[in-house]
Amino acid sequence: MANYDVVKDYAWTTIPKGSKLREEAPTAEVTSFELKESQLRSFVSGWVNVGNKASDDPMKFYEGLYKTKKGEETNYSFPYFEDSFRSYTNDYADTFSQISQRGAQMIGADAASGSGAISELVLGGAALIQQSGQTQAQTAISKGTSVVNKGANWILDKVGRDNLGLDKGYQFKVPEANNPGDNPGTYVETPKFYQYAVTDSGAEINFLLSNTISEGDIEKNQKLIKTIIEESRPKRNSAIEMTFPRIYEVHIPGLRFIKWAYLANAAFNLVGQRRLITPERGGKPKIVPEAYAISLVFNSLTIEAANFIEKAGM
Repeated sequence: MANYDVVKDYAWTTIPKGSKLREEAPTAEVTSFELKESQLRSFVSGWVNVGNKASDDPMKFYEGLYKTKKGEETNYSFPYFEDSFRSYTNDYADTFSQISQRGAQMIGADAASGSGAISELVLGGAALIQQSGQTQAQTAISKGTSVVNKGANWILDKVGRDNLGLDKGYQFKVPEANNPGDNPGTYVETPKFYQYAVTDSGAEINFLLSNTISEGDIEKNQKLIKTIIEESRPKRNSAIEMTFPRIYEVHIPGLRFIKWAYLANAAFNLVGQRRLITPERGGKPKIVPEAYAISLVFNSLTIEAANFIEKAGM
């Protein structure tokens, strides 16, 4: 287990290292975890975890969602001075959410995902018959109505009336036609479905690391940057084997908690004058700036449920 306490031990401020003033600096606590399962195995384990944790504390479900190697964690303590700590959107729509459809397909309810378009076609046909008002169409209304009713009820049989919140004995029936001149259009409003999706913006962390305040800062800063990059990129071990980037837990005390996140965006920029410096212990020369500007964005791998607020300590 490695620890990088940037707030306490690194040159992100001119306040001396070890000073008690640094203890008051706002921090973002980030822990990286190495995954120990393949993607397919992780997917299967996720479904097993659903069954095992059905009646437990909801937060325990998240604990078992990803399998990680114990004792291989890396702890980071970054200075945190961002203005916006969280933003998200919510949405309701006429169809199931992508997450709901994914679950439905996994348990075999294929008819549910395609029923929307078929239902609209059947109901649209009913509306067309009702509104035509033509003499030629009147002779076909009874037959057409019967076909529409049978088609709609066939769909209900496939999808399941219970899944749609209907009584088991419910039967669809085309309403009686109104005067076509009174209702030029047809639109039936139905309850919309909440769209379960990961819509929270990423947790952003930005800070500078100076190379000119104390002796040894250059090597220390470069080692930190190297570790962040190595952990957040895949590594090839053979012609066919590659590792996964690490995943993270992010805790911004009193503001935000993300149980599982990935490093979605990382940027390392050179600030100030640059020099070509040869390390004292030998080796190849390196380009060294006056400072490094580091920007990290962590996106959640799960929906940031309301349960996380308590974990954040808000």
